[in-house]
Amino acid sequence: MAKKNKGNGEGSVYKTKNGFRGQIVVGYGDDGKPIRRSVTAKTAKEVNQKLTEIKNSMITGSYTAPNEITVCELARLMLDDELNLNYIREGTYYRHIETLKRIQKNSDMRNTPIQELCYTQIKNFLLCETGMSQSIINKVYLMIQRTLKEAIKRGIIIKNPMEDVKKPKSKKVFEKVRALTTDEEQRFYTAITQNDVEYSWQMLLSMFTGMRMGEINALQAKDINLNFRTISIDKTMARGLKGEAFISESPKTEAGKRIIPISQTVMPLIEEILKFCGAHKKDDYIFIHKGKLISTAQVNMQFQRTIEKYSVLDPDIKGKVSLHSLRHTFATRCIEAGMQPKVLQKLLGHADIQITLNTYCDAFESYQQENIEKADAYFANLGFSYGAPTQAVRLEA
Repeated sequence: MAKKNKGNGEGSVYKTKNGFRGQIVVGYGDDGKPIRRSVTAKTAKEVNQKLTEIKNSMITGSYTAPNEITVCELARLMLDDELNLNYIREGTYYRHIETLKRIQKNSDMRNTPIQELCYTQIKNFLLCETGMSQSIINKVYLMIQRTLKEAIKRGIIIKNPMEDVKKPKSKKVFEKVRALTTDEEQRFYTAITQNDVEYSWQMLLSMFTGMRMGEINALQAKDINLNFRTISIDKTMARGLKGEAFISESPKTEAGKRIIPISQTVMPLIEEILKFCGAHKKDDYIFIHKGKLISTAQVNMQFQRTIEKYSVLDPDIKGKVSLHSLRHTFATRCIEAGMQPKVLQKLLGHADIQITLNTYCDAFESYQQENIEKADAYFANLGFSYGAPTQAVRLEA
């Protein structure tokens, strides 16, 4: 039998061509020979720090020998490091953990050491995921790919078993989230303003400002400036490992950090919310339910119940309707009113103008002909009309 965690004495450090290298005995194989772990860094001090971390993890029992570590274990270590080093935010970390949970459900990915993992095991696992959306498949594929590249970098394996594994395509029929039509929006507005509907304030804010529900539920009293008529958005509601709501001190993307104006339409709603919400101090959260923060999932469940109970949707119109449809509805009404894409991009907090154009391309295209007709009328007013008699203009030399 292999001897475990024997020989965790001092590691040796020596200079190499590109820096320093250190070795430490982390256990013994079945043949009784020592298993050594190597680390590299630019300085001897950094190498010693890495060796100390390995020693400490061996003492506490948290160390996994390179020949035993699995994809799931290494992926978790990578995520923990990225979170602790502030490379990713807490909300991003939990989203990645959800992806990791999908990988952990597969026994091969969960139990097979990386050194024994083969092409067939990875391919079979990914084929089992084809019933999921393409977005989920992409995340799973990318996480395994990143982890195996890290395994090569750490010297755990020499060849990547995923090298020839193609990313599968989803069998799931993609259904684009659509906006509410003007008739549907009117029915929804009537339903939540004339009936006692929970979370109606948040739904109205999303429909009339385009804010994400996570951003709305994370609002504090200090974020609303009635003098300048603005709302500051610099955080969002995220979901923890157990589904609990918590505040992520930054929005979904860096572009999500923005200040949006309070329109004439929204001002009465904001005043009503501030009057009755009970947020008296600047740091008080505006939307609280039974003393707790409100998650997007809670609002979404109420939204689905509301549109069904009050027959909001037109059954003849195809497309998926979710809570996010309220944000789409705001954007669509803005496009219909003639708002420029760049202005809409800033209001929605999109990192790139292409996101705005691609997400709402149908709405932009539907009003393309109308804009061309306006341009035609403008050219005609300027006297440009091809085929009509025009006065020749002589250019002086």
